[in-house]
Amino acid sequence: MKYVEFVITAIVAALAPIHALMFSVGFLIIADLLTGIWAAVKRKEKIKSSGMRRTISKLVVYQVAVISGFLIETYMLENFLPVSKIVASVVGLVELKSILENGNHILGYPIFKSIIQKLGSENDKLKDEI
Repeated sequence: MKYVEFVITAIVAALAPIHALMFSVGFLIIADLLTGIWAAVKRKEKIKSSGMRRTISKLVVYQVAVISGFLIETYMLENFLPVSKIVASVVGLVELKSILENGNHILGYPIFKSIIQKLGSENDKLKDEI
């Protein structure tokens, strides 16, 4: 039993430098799941177990991708390139896009487009008039 505890402790210690990345990726996946359920309810769609299964698969695959990036970064590239952060960033952008799409369905209008319009300047209006 002590051998199993030792192995688990060693794995947790080895992955400690990327715990924030792994938490962030996990958080975004759960946020995508919750907003996806909310959007499906809003569209009056049935909630199916296949969607939940896809979320579990994403959790595992994305976490393994971040861990693999960390191992490549640390032991093959000797911290020359932040591979784990690049992988986590790509995953984060994919999940953020999905969350924004779900938000569009929930609110009934494109969130990102309305934010950009509100942040627009007077020059944009002048350019349209010319």
